Amino acid sequence: MSRKPPKDPENCFENARVATSIGPLLLNLNNALQQVELCRISLRAMGYPQKRWQEIVNDVNPELRFVLQSQMLDPIIAYLKSVGKPVNRNKLARDLYAQAVGPIQRIRQSITMNLRSGNLTHHSGNKVGLPAWKEQFHKKST
Repeated sequence: MSRKPPKDPENCFENARVATSIGPLLLNLNNALQQVELCRISLRAMGYPQKRWQEIVNDVNPELRFVLQSQMLDPIIAYLKSVGKPVNRNKLARDLYAQAVGPIQRIRQSITMNLRSGNLTHHSGNKVGLPAWKEQFHKKST
């Protein structure tokens, strides 16, 4: 199988230039989505009910409808705050499943995704906690 040289070498350079600009663009998009998630979590933490923060997001930009749906992270954070300390990852998933938060697989996927994104943190003993607790519980264990 022989490879033919491109018919338009200038088009190849254009494609390469476009490809190099995609990385920073995707990074910006990822950062923007994280900022939106942090704002949503902050509004919820300040006591705004879901309906009210949905109205706020809608007022700011109606195109952000995807942000308005309830997130799996909300019950995870609520549960961790109610316990007040890091919880074993499996116990967290089982307890949320028992509360009918969602399918066990979706709960586990959400825990993993939020650990990777930094919304949740790993603690010793396969425990999961909130980022604000990392320093607090790290000092106690040393």
